[in-house]
Amino acid sequence: MLASSGRLSPFAPLADDGGVDLLLHDKVSGRSVTIQVKGRVAKAQETLGYVQFDVRTSTFRDGPDMFLLAVLLDMQQGSVQRAWLIPMAELPAVSMRKAEKLAITPSPNSASKDRYTPYRCQDMREVAERLIDHLDRTGVES
Repeated sequence: MLASSGRLSPFAPLADDGGVDLLLHDKVSGRSVTIQVKGRVAKAQETLGYVQFDVRTSTFRDGPDMFLLAVLLDMQQGSVQRAWLIPMAELPAVSMRKAEKLAITPSPNSASKDRYTPYRCQDMREVAERLIDHLDRTGVES
């Protein structure tokens, strides 16, 4: 991941099994985190409103090193407009259960104060910083 200055190396599973879309290996600690990625393309009305991301309960897994990365893409700019990095262990508490899925509805507005504000990242650099902070905080001490 370029945003981590090369510290995190991304790996994609051969099959989309068990809700793992991406594995990020930390070259410093030797540890890894698993990421389930959900993406949406930004529409004009979503710049101040809300967007919905769904995680199927059949693929939901929680663990200390598992995260949901919800990404709102700005196709005109060719960049990430906003991202939310949520530990999977916290997802049931901040999501709404709808039939066979867990749904989150964050606001991409940087001034909003919704339940997803603590997870909101302004860009992929902040996502990388939060993942590295998690790896550093939860690493095994020798």
